[in-house]
Amino acid sequence: MNYKKILMIGNSFSICVGKNLPQMVASVPGNLLKLTSLYIGGCSLERHWSNVEADLAAASPMERPKPYRVNTWYSGVVGPVSELPGCMTDYLDADNWDIITIQQASPLSWDPETYQPFADKLIAYVRKHCPSSEIVIQQTWAYRADDPRITTVAEPEWGFHQETMHQKLTANYTNLAKQYGLRVIPMGNAVKLARENEAHSFRVPTPEELAKFTWPDFPPQASDPVGKYFWGRNKNDPEFKLRCDYIHLNIRGEYLQAAVWFKTLFEQPATAITYNHPELPESDCEFLRNIAQQATI
Repeated sequence: MNYKKILMIGNSFSICVGKNLPQMVASVPGNLLKLTSLYIGGCSLERHWSNVEADLAAASPMERPKPYRVNTWYSGVVGPVSELPGCMTDYLDADNWDIITIQQASPLSWDPETYQPFADKLIAYVRKHCPSSEIVIQQTWAYRADDPRITTVAEPEWGFHQETMHQKLTANYTNLAKQYGLRVIPMGNAVKLARENEAHSFRVPTPEELAKFTWPDFPPQASDPVGKYFWGRNKNDPEFKLRCDYIHLNIRGEYLQAAVWFKTLFEQPATAITYNHPELPESDCEFLRNIAQQATI
């Protein structure tokens, strides 16, 4: 039996793995999974290390702060079986983890100056507590092309576009992996590959085009595994406004991510997965599994 116990030290770009990976693992005979997430939204390597320093400064294990939301999933079970507050040190010591994943916060992923010395310290601490565990890096992904920081229809706030963001973050993750001899979950590559192979490329709408949409209609948003439009309003404003999440995986991207993790960590073909997401066409699930397979060759 191929049983993997995986601990994710991450943020919103990792916790979404739990939405599909347990079902994917269960769909391929001979595999079992325990997946635990240490989650803080937007958590950077620097903040993860500051949480460790708080653990070390505590007068006793009982007094360690618990800044993380901790979720645990098991293969074949829909939804997490638990949600608790917790601290990193306690969970490093809580089980004999096969794999422990780390990643940089996405807004910092392209900037090499933000990785150190925090990645060095975090890796050393994880190895001290879990010497038999494999540390694996998840390569995060470039934002959708209409994110204001990398937009192609105006001056981008960061001074570069989507392809450059991908190149920069890929270089940073690759360099860190080479420094420590770590494997990389190539999720950023999978997102790029999906974008390049979609039947119709995502087109960034102009501000004038967006202004024409009224509740409950949405602009076209197919052909990218990242991002989604939604209507929302502020607490004291009764008028709904069109908004967009440019950075997180949508339902298709979450399915793709889980397939990439399965292929990388279980070392079996993504095309062996028989689980189809109930809200996606089977043909699209097959497309995404094929992308995951290609991205991890």
